[in-house]
Amino acid sequence: MSTEQHDADAYGQELAAISHHQHEATSARFTGFQALAAVGIGHEQADEIVSAVEAGAVAGAHTWISESSAPHGSEPRFEDGWHAGVRDVASYLRRIADRTATAERGRAASSAMLVAHLQQPVSPTPEEAPADEQAPVETVFLDDLEFVWGPRIRLRR
Repeated sequence: MSTEQHDADAYGQELAAISHHQHEATSARFTGFQALAAVGIGHEQADEIVSAVEAGAVAGAHTWISESSAPHGSEPRFEDGWHAGVRDVASYLRRIADRTATAERGRAASSAMLVAHLQQPVSPTPEEAPADEQAPVETVFLDDLEFVWGPRIRLRR
């Protein structure tokens, strides 16, 4: 197996793992919104709570990256490059945490709309609907287009 093939396989595995984590996070976020709604917390406050938790997770990654150091015994030029890269990544993670804490709004309401839509009875297919009756058209707006609910429903980007 060539190094290129090994790198592609490793990258594919990494992408699959990240996709799995994103999938799980979306499901957990949805469950969190449901739990917050069940105890009477409104959409706006639920968005603030979930955004704060997500920003905290990114801040944790920032701390982990910021505290990393070059391998022991590295040459000074390598260490300088390492630290420059760490500063760049940490700065980028801080910006992500800031944006997540302030801009992630509307997701709780979107989740509630999706649940309401999924709980409605299934409309007959156009072949089953009487010719003189038009089936109603519904629009569901989703902020997070990747969503999984239950074993059969999947909306993907």
